Amino acid sequence: MKNRKQFQKYRMQVNRTVLADGTMALLKDFERYFATFPEHETIDFQLFIPRMHSWNKAVAEEVMATRIVTIKNIAKGEISKDVENALQTEIASAVLSSELSGLIDQHAEGEIDNLGFAIGNAYDAYRKNAGTVAEDFITERIATLLEEDDDLGGYEWRLNCLKTSMRGLRAGDFGIIAGRPDKGKTTFIASEVTHFAPQIPKHRNILWLNNEGPGRRIIPRLYQAALGISRSKLVEMSNEGVLEDAYNEVMGRDDKIRIADIHGMSAPRVESLIEAHDAEIVVYDMIDNIKGFGDMARTDLVLEEMYKWARECAVKHHHAGLATSQISNDGDGEMFPTLGMLKDSKTGKQGACDFQLMIGATNDPMMAAHRYMGLPKNKLRREGAPSDPRATVIFEPQIARYTDVGEE
Repeated sequence: MKNRKQFQKYRMQVNRTVLADGTMALLKDFERYFATFPEHETIDFQLFIPRMHSWNKAVAEEVMATRIVTIKNIAKGEISKDVENALQTEIASAVLSSELSGLIDQHAEGEIDNLGFAIGNAYDAYRKNAGTVAEDFITERIATLLEEDDDLGGYEWRLNCLKTSMRGLRAGDFGIIAGRPDKGKTTFIASEVTHFAPQIPKHRNILWLNNEGPGRRIIPRLYQAALGISRSKLVEMSNEGVLEDAYNEVMGRDDKIRIADIHGMSAPRVESLIEAHDAEIVVYDMIDNIKGFGDMARTDLVLEEMYKWARECAVKHHHAGLATSQISNDGDGEMFPTLGMLKDSKTGKQGACDFQLMIGATNDPMMAAHRYMGLPKNKLRREGAPSDPRATVIFEPQIARYTDVGEE
């Protein structure tokens, strides 16, 4: 740790281990030295020793003599990479042991709801600190990255107003779809995911994580949205024995979109579901109800951690994530609610997403069939296109679809 890079790498880890007081005092002096000489990458011990004396005037002479011997040993040479790796693992193990003891105590005091989730996070940190996870850097060539970032890629939206403003969905994208209660969020999701499904690879799936009401009620809506038919027509086709074949012809197979009830589930169980179903697109409906993100006094901080977790899942498990949320009362009756009108959040949720789609609606009964698409945040913007379409669309709950004006 006489080298600045190694000092920065291990300093915080070492603070959480049980080391001798003398060692910790010496490392504190290392920290002072690097602060005093910001241009130095390695400690010059001819400069360090006199400063160490001035920083420790109250320390007994025999203690300082022991430290001087230690300093002279440190100055002799470098340790091998093998020794560093062994020490790195030892430090990480000590940190993990301390962390686990603290977690067990916190769980016993009722401060942690999901001990397994907390232990999993501690173990992930251990693997990283111990060097068992390769810290590779990105090696793709610029041509590949530019091709991947082409506006024409991804899974296209059904609504033309969205297709014009946003490129298609890709793995790693994470968006929020928000609306006031009972204003058509479920219909919007059904309309769009049944359009996405035929586009995704045959072996992969769309996973709809349902946290609102019985999930079985969503399935008829999917059939309506996929086929663009009313419920009475759905019943008629079912009685004729042709409904499932018609659905499979459009979707590819009947379980391409999978509904999973996750009421009361914690984040680790939800993440296991995502892995098990090999999801290409994951709908979190409603994400705000997932458990396991602590019991902070401020709801917005809990939600911020929740949305960060969902964003990380999208990257880690290589899927696109769509999280439904609610628009606060401030946005009631607004055609185009603003960025800060998400329920229980002004910036936390918004910071974790690539785009925020706000489904606006007026309270005028004459306009009950209209909805308004706003994108106050849009990092998926197509080049040359408006970032925010501010478009009027038709809400057609009778066939579980949204359509562009002029196409209804």
